[in-house]
Amino acid sequence: MVTYFLLISIFLVVLYYVVTAYMSLKKETSKLKSSISRVLSISASDPATEFLVHSLEEKIKDLNKKMDIEKRKRKNIYSILNNISEAIMLVFYNESSDRLILDYANKGAQNLFITSDFLGKTLSEILEDHTLIDLILKSYRKNENLKEEIIIYSPKKSFFNCEIKKVTLDTEHEQNYRIVILRDITKEKELDLMRREFLTVMSHELKTPLTAIHGYAETLLMSDENMSPQAIRFLRIIEDESSRLTRLINDLQDISRLERKDYEYHFKELNISNLIKKVYMIFESLVKDMDVKLYLDIEKELIITGDEDRLMQVAYNILDNAVKFTYIKENGPKEIFIRLYSGKEDEIIFEVEDTGIGIPERERNKIFNLFYRVDKSRSRQIPGTGIGLYIVKQILEKHRAYIEVDSEEQQGTLIKIIFKGRSLNETSRHNS
Repeated sequence: MVTYFLLISIFLVVLYYVVTAYMSLKKETSKLKSSISRVLSISASDPATEFLVHSLEEKIKDLNKKMDIEKRKRKNIYSILNNISEAIMLVFYNESSDRLILDYANKGAQNLFITSDFLGKTLSEILEDHTLIDLILKSYRKNENLKEEIIIYSPKKSFFNCEIKKVTLDTEHEQNYRIVILRDITKEKELDLMRREFLTVMSHELKTPLTAIHGYAETLLMSDENMSPQAIRFLRIIEDESSRLTRLINDLQDISRLERKDYEYHFKELNISNLIKKVYMIFESLVKDMDVKLYLDIEKELIITGDEDRLMQVAYNILDNAVKFTYIKENGPKEIFIRLYSGKEDEIIFEVEDTGIGIPERERNKIFNLFYRVDKSRSRQIPGTGIGLYIVKQILEKHRAYIEVDSEEQQGTLIKIIFKGRSLNETSRHNS
């Protein structure tokens, strides 16, 4: 999106200079024509005058050619911008009148206007809904670029991703221009709502029969005296697969809950060192028979504000992934290093570094996408749903924490999560 915005910005700046050049040439041509008229009125038959007039006429021809070139450039840029589906505007803030003036709008933007006669008019004259106007004014007040999701009721309720960027043009008002790009995401929002409703209904409908299937399989396996080995094997498959589907359903229900705007996180001050120790102890017993070694390194007792259950889920999912992708590595050491330490200022950093199979570079930016699996060829070999890291990202966003991934194929992966927090000693001083 940044590159796309930059491309549109370049087009608009080029368009501005093309129009400026065209207007300058037009003025120059007009001056030359005026000069010819004055010269002819003084002395039309003088040879020197004829030579001067001929020179001026040649210059006018040259300027007309240049004007034609600038016209074609302008037409091409207009055509490109008008064929972009996003709404694009170039807006100027007039300080003396405290008004936003529209300098340019492509066809995508014109669909939002209440009048076809818009150029040179104020935005308040052509936009019925003032949401966008308020956001542009906010950009001027803060003197910064903005990127927000907004709702515009013009003529119906529509959702837009809005980007507003300062642009420098070679004029006396260079600081007062803004490029505004609006991308309509209404259909995406509607599809997302349908998806969430479907997940909620489907997970509810499937959970009850799956629980019954798993329960029956478990009961039959407990009384397996008269069953053949093949029947027992099939029952174990039913039990395992129903357990896997139940985990998937639980994850889907988790997503539905986390994505709801009214979902409440239970934030409190918590000792994240103790939390990480708990998760470490869970996996310490799980990996005993897996030839995977865990190492724990906690610098000191650290305190953050967060939802304890959700942060347990984050740590569990991160460590679970590390174990899965380290265990399947065929050669080399199978080690996982868990670290928790204080960083610069009030940062607290949680790291999980493994020596597993790593993540291909082309896939690193996709691992937090819903249902994304890194190695699809091994999807049956590696248990999982492609949901865990998506949930991690959702939870961390609510905690205003951010996550970094560094990985090399067949060498391992480092996941780093940065929280805002403080040490236990600092908390004691703060509370006293």
